[in-house]
Amino acid sequence: MNPTIGEYPNPSSRIVALKQKFLDYESFMCCQRARIYTEVYRETEHQPMIIRRALALCETLRQIDLFIEDGELIVGHPASRPRSAEVFPEVSFHWMKEIDEFETREYNRLKVTSEVKAMLAEIHPYWEGKNPTDKFRARRPEETKRAFAAGLLSNPHEWSTFAHVGLDYRKILTKGINGLLEDIKKQKASMRITDPDYHGRSVFYDACEIICEGVVDYAHRYGELVDSFIARTRDPVRASELQGMREVLSRVPLYPARTFHEALQSFWFVQLITQIEGNGFSISPGRFDHYMNPYLEKDLEEGRLSVERAIELLDCTWLKFAEIMRVDDKKAAEVNAGYASGQNLVIGGIDSKGKDSTTLLSYLCLIANYHVRLHQPNFTVRLHRGTPEEFLEQVVLSISSGNGMPQVLNDEIIVPSLTGRGLPLAEAREYIPVGCDEITVPRMWGRCNGGYLNFAKVLEMTLNEGVDMKYGIAFGEPPSLRMIGSWDEFHQAVLEKIDYAVERQVSEANLTDRIHEEILPLPFLSMFLDDCIETGKDVTAGGGHYNTTGLVGVGSANIGDSLFAIKRLVFDEGRLTLAELRSVLLADFEGNEPLRQYILNKIPKFGNDEDEVDQYVVGVTNRFFDAVDRYRNNRGGPFYPALYSVTAQVGLGGATAASADGRKSGLPLADGLTPMYGQDVHGPTAALKSVVKVDLVRSPNGVIVNQRLTSGILGTPKGREKMELLLRSFVDIGGFHWQFNIVDNKELLEAQVHPEQYKGLVVRVAGYSAIFIELSKKAQDSVIARNAASL
Repeated sequence: MNPTIGEYPNPSSRIVALKQKFLDYESFMCCQRARIYTEVYRETEHQPMIIRRALALCETLRQIDLFIEDGELIVGHPASRPRSAEVFPEVSFHWMKEIDEFETREYNRLKVTSEVKAMLAEIHPYWEGKNPTDKFRARRPEETKRAFAAGLLSNPHEWSTFAHVGLDYRKILTKGINGLLEDIKKQKASMRITDPDYHGRSVFYDACEIICEGVVDYAHRYGELVDSFIARTRDPVRASELQGMREVLSRVPLYPARTFHEALQSFWFVQLITQIEGNGFSISPGRFDHYMNPYLEKDLEEGRLSVERAIELLDCTWLKFAEIMRVDDKKAAEVNAGYASGQNLVIGGIDSKGKDSTTLLSYLCLIANYHVRLHQPNFTVRLHRGTPEEFLEQVVLSISSGNGMPQVLNDEIIVPSLTGRGLPLAEAREYIPVGCDEITVPRMWGRCNGGYLNFAKVLEMTLNEGVDMKYGIAFGEPPSLRMIGSWDEFHQAVLEKIDYAVERQVSEANLTDRIHEEILPLPFLSMFLDDCIETGKDVTAGGGHYNTTGLVGVGSANIGDSLFAIKRLVFDEGRLTLAELRSVLLADFEGNEPLRQYILNKIPKFGNDEDEVDQYVVGVTNRFFDAVDRYRNNRGGPFYPALYSVTAQVGLGGATAASADGRKSGLPLADGLTPMYGQDVHGPTAALKSVVKVDLVRSPNGVIVNQRLTSGILGTPKGREKMELLLRSFVDIGGFHWQFNIVDNKELLEAQVHPEQYKGLVVRVAGYSAIFIELSKKAQDSVIARNAASL
């Protein structure tokens, strides 16, 4: 029998205390990393950029202040103080003009001490003109600049390093740093000075060696810190724990892991240091229950570990994920509200041979999620037709914890979506989600988020003849409305503007690749991806085994619902002309509330299994898929389309005027491929049937579908049994992704009024979870506005 949530329903007192301490901490902006990076960059102007970045990371690992929380069993923190964020000046520093607003802004608030402000003011001038934002402003085409200003496009890598990747954690577990260094030295020895790529490979290997030295020093520093705790502790139980931690740190990450504790600690060092090297989102653990399970089972078989202790060690690791935070400007914070970090850990699913791969650790991960109930890791379960009943029961129990996790993915759809792109079947079966649910293959590079495209803005610019309704920005050349005489002509004009927007999106993504290759290589991350050490190339230079780029469409339901409403109102019923509709939208429905209510309540909407409207979402997404499939990125790989949004639907909605689906100006768009808030009125099955009409196999980079369920619905055996049947139906009818919020409006509204009483309330936002009170009011309201369905 596998361990169950029923057997282990409650976390240990250690976990309860560590979680409460985390929730009680105020979050600060820290600048130790920024100071060290500035010093190193100033001293190495003559060096190759990859060497400069390696030296800066190495010095940070040697100098940054370390600490260990009382009761911790896994060590390592991303900042110099608890639950805080370091500054990455080489990536993003234009937000200095907002420095006095960080403590009071709506989302991702950070306290900033006078000392930190003074240090940042001192180093800021050095970085002017040196980070990606400055490079984009200098090199982005004028037409694309206007598209960004109007809210047609958004690029998350203007302010972050590349990520959205699953690393090969087996390398650190089975080889350790010493083994990696041996691999690097073998490659160096195999080169000849006359090789065309000799100089490029040499500096890559030198950078890797420099960082490895820093990683070893970092672990040694933690070992010395544990020694200091041992010397002064008077609690014999804690002293014994510290001795065990010291033994672990004397072994990893320098050598291969032997025990479950060593494996967890070694894993965490890699997970952490990749996020000290860069501030990119979604460094994802991937199939954690596969590569970590052998260490767990060996310890249990040999009597070194009890199930209870294994769960506590796992719970300690689970808590660590929530510590990853970033300093974002207001625009980026709106997209990533709630300190999103996208560290997607997945369990279950089939293996490379097509067999169910559920392990003992799969069950323990479900227990850890039930115990910890925080917003990270972004926890996912892969389902398939052969998912064991016992496992599915525990998945539903874990979902009932109320933190919006785990989300579920469907192997029966996702594997064919990857083989259809040419991936070998065995590799496709090993797929992992990164970030929200962007699909990639572990260990093999794919930049999953190349930027967002606002579908609602495409329709807006068509209706307003190429002039943005919100800001009056002109771009593109749609035909005059006077020249459109039929529905088919109007519909075709909208579809052509999707092609135009994708062209701009592709250009931006390729410019992003070029800028990051030039100034933001990631040698430590590259060490844990296939082919980079073999080829001696950084991932930003195309060293990964695969080199895909994801392009993301936002607001599918809005454009589909709007198109159907326009057809009905203008071309079928003749209630008003296109020009009159444009005037209504420009005025934000002022004086036309009866028309708006007619649109909202009488015209069918996507999410209710009605073909007459669903066909327009299908048509728009197909046109988007077709457009994306035409292009290659500048690393030689394909573009993969996606339909998700993180919280970009809030920011992009804020930049979008009123739309013909009845949405008011500035309100959020629909998230992912989810029906618009409040419009899926016939329950979850009907909503899912609408979603699967979209050709989801053509969206290999990910699809997000949110479903809110009434509170308490999984509190009874009958309710959980219905949920299990619903998940089986999700697999059978061809769903791609599904996630659930199980919380009532009364609790959410109370949390808005008394946030101090709801520090631990976690909700599902849009492909990730967040602590509810740390979201902006607009994002909170969008969660509240979703219909709560019963089963």
